Amino acid sequence: MNRCRKQVENVGLFADIIADAITLQDSADREEAYSVLESLRLGGADVLDMEPDDLQVLVIGKPGVNTVDAILYDPMPGGSGLLDQMVERWGDVVRAAISIAGDCPSLCAAACVDCLMTFRNSFYHAHLNRNTAADRMRQWSGVLTFSNDIPQRLPSQPAIEMTVNDAEERLRLMLERTGLHGYQPQQQIDLGLPLGSTTPDFFYPPTTEHYEGICIYLDGMSRELHGNPERQKRDRRIREELRNRGYEVIEITHAQLFDCDAMAQSFYRIGRFLLGKESARQLKDAPIWFVAAAD
Repeated sequence: MNRCRKQVENVGLFADIIADAITLQDSADREEAYSVLESLRLGGADVLDMEPDDLQVLVIGKPGVNTVDAILYDPMPGGSGLLDQMVERWGDVVRAAISIAGDCPSLCAAACVDCLMTFRNSFYHAHLNRNTAADRMRQWSGVLTFSNDIPQRLPSQPAIEMTVNDAEERLRLMLERTGLHGYQPQQQIDLGLPLGSTTPDFFYPPTTEHYEGICIYLDGMSRELHGNPERQKRDRRIREELRNRGYEVIEITHAQLFDCDAMAQSFYRIGRFLLGKESARQLKDAPIWFVAAAD
C-alpha cells in the first residue's frame, strides 16, 4: 500500500437545522439516552398513527463527562405535528414504551429484535438496554412539566409572494397527480362553543371508523391573517381540538409546497388513511406527482 505522506488534517462537519424536538437533557449516559428515546418512539408508533422512523434519535455528548443530551426530533421541515400529538398523549405513549421495553417476548437480557433493536438503529445497538429504559421511565412517572415558551423563529429571507388561490391550486394539482381523490375544498366543521367553526382548505371524509376525517390547512399564505398572534393562538386551539376528536390534521406551509421531501411526508400521512401503508410508501418513494416551481 502506498502512503500519501501528507499531514492529517482535522475536518469537522455540521448541519444548521431547525426542527421540532423533545429533549432529555443531562441523561446519565448513552445507554440511558438511546434506550429511552428508542422506547419512546416505538411507544409513539404504537399509540399514534406514525411509523418509528417518522421521528429520529440524536444523542449529543459533552466533553469530559458521561452525561449526554438525548433528542427525539421531527425531520420534516416545518414539523409534521407528531411531537405535538405525542405530548398531548404523553401518558399513553410512556405506558406503551414501558410495555415494549419491559415485556420483551424473548425475555432478552438487554435488547433484541423483538423489543428495541431494528436494522435502522444498528449504529447504537451496543447502547440499547430495555431494562434501563423501563426503569428510568417508571422513575420519571411519565409526567411532563412546562418550562417555557419557545419563541417563533421567522425566516431570514422574505417568502415568495403567493396568493391563497395559487397555493390551493398548486396543492390541488399535486393531490390529483397522487391519485388522492375524494377531497372536499373549504369544508366547514362546527366545533361548537367557544371555538366555533373551522374551514380546512381541503377535507377528506372518513373511510373507516378509526378516524373522523383528514383536515389539510395551508399556513402562512396571508401575512395579515396568519401573522396575527391571536389568530395563531386560536388556530392552535382549534387544531388541538380536532385532534382530540379524532381528526387527522395536516399543516402545510408555503415553503413546504416547494419542498418535495416535505410534501412526500404529508402525502404519505394522507395515503396511509386512504390507500394503505404500502401504496402510501410508493407515493413517498416515487414523487412523480411533484409540481416543480416552473410548472
